[in-house]
Amino acid sequence: MANILTIAGLDPSGGAGIAADLKVITLLGEVGLTVPTALTVQDSQKVYNIFPVSPEIIDKQLDILWSDFQIDAIKIGMIYSSEAIFLISQKMKQYQPKILVCDPIIRAKDGSLLLRDIEALKREIFPLSTIITPNIDEASTIIGGKIEGVEDIKRVAKELYKLGPNAILITGGDLPDKAIDILYDGYKFYTFEAIKRGERPVHGTGCLFSTAIATFLAKGKGLLESIEEAKKLTKMAIDFSLNCGKGNLIGNPYAYVANEAERYLVIKELKEAYHLLRSKGMGRFIPEVRSNLVYALPYATSHKEVAGFPGRLTVVGGRIVAFSLPDFGVSRHMASVVLKVMGFDPSYRSAMNIKYEEETIKAAKKLGYNVIEVKRGEEIPSFKEIEGYSLPFLTERAISMTKIVPDIIYDLGDMGKEPMIRIIGRTPKEVVKKFINLQREVN
Repeated sequence: MANILTIAGLDPSGGAGIAADLKVITLLGEVGLTVPTALTVQDSQKVYNIFPVSPEIIDKQLDILWSDFQIDAIKIGMIYSSEAIFLISQKMKQYQPKILVCDPIIRAKDGSLLLRDIEALKREIFPLSTIITPNIDEASTIIGGKIEGVEDIKRVAKELYKLGPNAILITGGDLPDKAIDILYDGYKFYTFEAIKRGERPVHGTGCLFSTAIATFLAKGKGLLESIEEAKKLTKMAIDFSLNCGKGNLIGNPYAYVANEAERYLVIKELKEAYHLLRSKGMGRFIPEVRSNLVYALPYATSHKEVAGFPGRLTVVGGRIVAFSLPDFGVSRHMASVVLKVMGFDPSYRSAMNIKYEEETIKAAKKLGYNVIEVKRGEEIPSFKEIEGYSLPFLTERAISMTKIVPDIIYDLGDMGKEPMIRIIGRTPKEVVKKFINLQREVN
């Protein structure tokens, strides 16, 4: 395992600084070491106070760590005082780390100044860096002048390169429409793009990104691959950020690893739910187009991250039968339902379609289920012509009508479309239990 040392400020909210850095390093399977440069008093809304750590303490912590650990990479974040900058520079020259990623933290999201001496950082730390990762605001502050587009980013990257780092990565999250990051290695430019999230700001994304780059580099990945993987991690941390406090959202780096960790459990749950279906002999409820029972990974964004039964579920001798064991990416239609539901409430990750019968809807209402009818005739005409658009549209319409996720969404069909009931639940077992309750009530 690699040892990654983060030298940065302490954010007690855990959204940024060494607390956020440690989350990333640990989630990526490596060992995180820390030397705090400042203790901040802050929450998700603003920075209230900054208490610099004395250079003497930083000096002793660095020496002790280097005497005990083989340090594979350094990530430098917030360094508040010029004295600390000079000391850390001398220590880096003394110990000569192979990988040094510098994220030049200048201001907090609320505008609070987190760096007293930009010139010292440029002079002392940049020339020692493998890569520096300023955002647009930081890059323009360091060089001077506005950055309004990609060509400005490239111009400023060349200016920053003259300050001595081996590579420059300017992160363009503040650009409209897309987050465009541009890497300059002294020879050519590389562009990394992602669609922007249109909600309130997420705290600590620069810390997550730079630490992920340092960690992937320490794992032995090349610079381009490290940036690409760090970009994926940061995008997922933003897309699935957490509403923990009253201010900015908190980045959620766990989303990057959670899906892989959950794959076995998703398949296991589907298998167990299928055995419940087989034991109840409920074949009469399977529609002509057959059924599927699906279950999404906790941070699913596409049908490839939703598991179901290849070939769907059918009926043999009155019993529900699967052609094959569950797998991912095998059900676009029911996966689209679950993905749309998760956009409203991510805890609802499972669904199953069954045959429409008026008696079944009456039974559902008698059981107290939240039942919503949607009318296919109200679809946008252009959606009908595109395969896979109808179900997400109908699902979104159903939930928007009630502002909650219903137990059942049903429709009476349309030209070439079989009437259908869709049971929604948090897990496959919950969906199957609702199905079993319906079967008992109907019978």
